[in-house]
Amino acid sequence: MSNSHNELSPASRAMIASALLGGSASAAAQWQAYRQGEVSIEELTQRSLKDAAKAGLAGGLATAVAGQMAGRPLLSLTTVLAAGAASLYLMDDLLENSREEN
Repeated sequence: MSNSHNELSPASRAMIASALLGGSASAAAQWQAYRQGEVSIEELTQRSLKDAAKAGLAGGLATAVAGQMAGRPLLSLTTVLAAGAASLYLMDDLLENSREEN
């Protein structure tokens, strides 16, 4: 994931940023249920880590594929649309999980 200059590739940076954002969003969505005693801190942590991994994978993979498709507008557009669909799926999954807890 790093090159000879000890710098992270764009895909690695995107994976890290996506994981941080996905995990944070997941924890924020579940925080109210935790405060009301509906979920334990262990459950909140487990779900947040799982969602962070999903988001990191989606973001890193989309960036890696988009980097390979540079110079090919149609394929780049398709990649961006697929990444958007994956993001919407993740957001929907997060909302569904928070509804099930309430």
